[in-house]
Amino acid sequence: MTNEARQAYASGASGTAARATAPVPPAILLACGVIAISFSAIFIKWCSAPAPVIGAWRLWLSALLLSPAAWRQRRAFAALSPRDWGLLLASGGCLALHFLFWIGSLHTTSVASSMIITALQPLFVMMGAFLAFGERTPPMGWWSVAVALAGTALIPFGDRSQAGGAWYGDLLSLFGTVAVSGYFLVGQGVRTRLPSVVYNVVVFTVAALVLTVVSAGAGIPLTGYSARDWGWFVLLAVVPTLFGHALFNWLLRFVDAATISVTVLGEPVGAIVLAALLLGEPVRWPQAAGGLLVLTGVALYLYAIRRAASASRF
Repeated sequence: MTNEARQAYASGASGTAARATAPVPPAILLACGVIAISFSAIFIKWCSAPAPVIGAWRLWLSALLLSPAAWRQRRAFAALSPRDWGLLLASGGCLALHFLFWIGSLHTTSVASSMIITALQPLFVMMGAFLAFGERTPPMGWWSVAVALAGTALIPFGDRSQAGGAWYGDLLSLFGTVAVSGYFLVGQGVRTRLPSVVYNVVVFTVAALVLTVVSAGAGIPLTGYSARDWGWFVLLAVVPTLFGHALFNWLLRFVDAATISVTVLGEPVGAIVLAALLLGEPVRWPQAAGGLLVLTGVALYLYAIRRAASASRF
């Protein structure tokens, strides 16, 4: 889920206000966005570079592509306090950890297992908001956590094809999901005072710097990779970032955040289908059952906060 979509959904944006008309039917653009972000895991599987290098170059190139738009809104920096800058640095650090762990997970476990665990992110954000900020969650929200965690518990039973190391990849994916949840929670305050593109460029740059330092500390070079790998770096920056997340942010002008939030649930499904078609990765029944439970839990959570937000307006 994009940062804007998650916050707008939680705040009760229902899409009842007048909206502009998209030049292309929104359903087509939403489908294109889901396909774009679903390719992220596939590109990583095809890339032979180490995890911190893949993450660093994806973020450096994404920041570079977005920087012209951010430069046009550079006056927004004047409103930032030292505390805001600290939050931006922390948010970028969390994003770096997310890419380090999640990309690493794809090197040792299946796309299906990694993506299903990553789908837990909205629920981790909910729990983090409760623990850190005391935000109240409707009872159905906690039931949704129970359903999703039950699904997650099934996933290791479907990883028999990963030569015994899949549990480690599943654990990395879980750590990556916790990290990206921290990215949303830490950055949510400063995000409301910055244009989307400015926030993304700053946080992407911080995260890229962190992964560059990690690579250097581990003795992993950032250069010397094949033209094929450089192609995957570029595609990771362009396809999931520009034609995926940036497209969803732009679509908030035409469709409500609830629609985008639910649509993004298609990412793990899309990635699993692509992995089966392009990588030959089978989907076993524990993964299918676990994935269904996880997505059901996340959908219940989105419904619960939507219902609670609607009730609070009356």
